[in-house]
Amino acid sequence: MLAVIDSRTNENYTLNIANRFYVQQGFFTRESFARALRFYYGETLHKFDYERNNQLAQVLSVLKSKIETKRERWWSQENNNNAILLQEINNWVSEKTRSKITELITADDVNKDIVLMMRLRAKFPYYEDDSVQVVKLPYVGDEVEMVLILPKIRFNIANVLKNMTGEYLLSYVDRAVPDIVLLKLPRFRLEAKLDLKGTLQRIGIRDAFSERANFRELTDDAVFVGGVMHKGFIEVNEKGTESAAATVIDIVPRMLMESKPFIADQPFLFAIVRNSDTILFAGQFAK
Repeated sequence: MLAVIDSRTNENYTLNIANRFYVQQGFFTRESFARALRFYYGETLHKFDYERNNQLAQVLSVLKSKIETKRERWWSQENNNNAILLQEINNWVSEKTRSKITELITADDVNKDIVLMMRLRAKFPYYEDDSVQVVKLPYVGDEVEMVLILPKIRFNIANVLKNMTGEYLLSYVDRAVPDIVLLKLPRFRLEAKLDLKGTLQRIGIRDAFSERANFRELTDDAVFVGGVMHKGFIEVNEKGTESAAATVIDIVPRMLMESKPFIADQPFLFAIVRNSDTILFAGQFAK
């Protein structure tokens, strides 16, 4: 997947992807594996000495030089494994101001929080059926867009998730057509740390985590995967949505517009999609 998503920059947005593979100093790897890394990812193997305390800082410094971000430190000295694969995607769009109001957002009928909501009435690609409302917020250039999926039945996010797949999500993208939408969306910042071992085992990837693992294309040593950790980060605010609105808004007298209300004051799903066929990032907001 990452082999076909290249880092790119145009006048409207930047998509940076960094891949780097580290192995323990003294750990033998096959030349064929190194060739595969160069062919698919344009990367080489890098040696990592876990006995040196400053090694992780050097790894993070290299990653930072490849990615222009405002990330906090994600990885700690506790990640003492034979191999580390670091990947990061960063998408920024141009900055403008947006009007903001404070509204009530609820995670259920009982728990409530006050959050800062962004409000906009504009023409966006929109779709709805019996179970969901979907709106697309194209970033400048229209190549990358944020897709928001809101349950029609309040607090019914669990049932929406139960049927959600990548194909389903992209079908929503295809069905959306321009319409006037009254959008109310909370500003949010989400970080998640996930242990993917159980998830991968449930979908059938089991031998890799046991002594039955076959990594002969990587090394002659008897090795298996001890764990797979994933960290994700996304921040949505005026800077991340204003540029989309600026390109699609229609100048129409407000009293003449009949708008579709899209009020995200309950848990909802979101995704960053490129060219309507590649999901770069997906998550759930549940304050």
